[in-house]
Amino acid sequence: MIIRAYPEEPAKMQGNTLVHLKASCDVTARHVSPLSIRSTMQGVEKHFTGNASYSVTPDRFLIINSGSECESKIECETESLTVFFDRGFAERALASFITPGERMLNNSFVHPAQPVTFFEKTYPHNHTISPALMKLRFASRIDFNDSEFINENCYLLLEGLMKLHRELYAEIARLPPVKLSTKTELYRRICRAREFIDDSYSQRIPLGDIAREACLSQFHFLRVFKIIFGQTPHQYVLRKRMNKALDLLRSSEMPVTQICYEVGLESPASFSRMFKIRYGISPDSFREQHNSFKYTFRTL
Repeated sequence: MIIRAYPEEPAKMQGNTLVHLKASCDVTARHVSPLSIRSTMQGVEKHFTGNASYSVTPDRFLIINSGSECESKIECETESLTVFFDRGFAERALASFITPGERMLNNSFVHPAQPVTFFEKTYPHNHTISPALMKLRFASRIDFNDSEFINENCYLLLEGLMKLHRELYAEIARLPPVKLSTKTELYRRICRAREFIDDSYSQRIPLGDIAREACLSQFHFLRVFKIIFGQTPHQYVLRKRMNKALDLLRSSEMPVTQICYEVGLESPASFSRMFKIRYGISPDSFREQHNSFKYTFRTL
């Protein structure tokens, strides 16, 4: 089923459901969610659960588990697509994916007599999740409200999520040699802190504030973050800022100095230096070449 507005009680819906909407300002009341994937093709949609807040952008989607209380907010022009899975659909899909001998069951994202549970966080788009989401978006745009087509792509989405979580446990396995439940909790906490960084990277965020979000000491947080993501929190923040600056140079007429401050950097000179080290070109030269390429492409 395809609908154009968030339902008041998503947990009571029957069947796999797509919510495809365009809005510039919208707020949904707190509700109990079924298992769902939240994505945007344009703009930012913020989601708030009891544990954390998440920013869903065109390059990252969010998984919300069944039974989680959630509310969302749109503050700018946004196109979003949410997939609500039917009750029991994920469990039936999992049964078809996994043979009894596979260790995935021992890795604990499914529990007897409980819903399938994933790590509730944002994920970068990939070659398995994104194509299925784009097919569903296209079906919505042409009003192809075919339940078999929707169910088939929901199955493919779940298959992609199962594979994704198999890979996540490889990341968890790199953590210090403690029992699996402790590693899993550490991973959840570090991911929660990363969501905090993603929401706040344009501001000054001391390491202590980030570590508190993970309920860890600064030194323990720093060590575990680097083990999981292969970089320090400071390096992660700088990468976020430089990627955002690159996007603003491409998509806006904002002056370079303003872009520097917009992404949370304090010195235009150091911004230009960092940009050149990272991309091999100054911000002004990058914008000039990008605009020249766009003009050439339009005139072909």
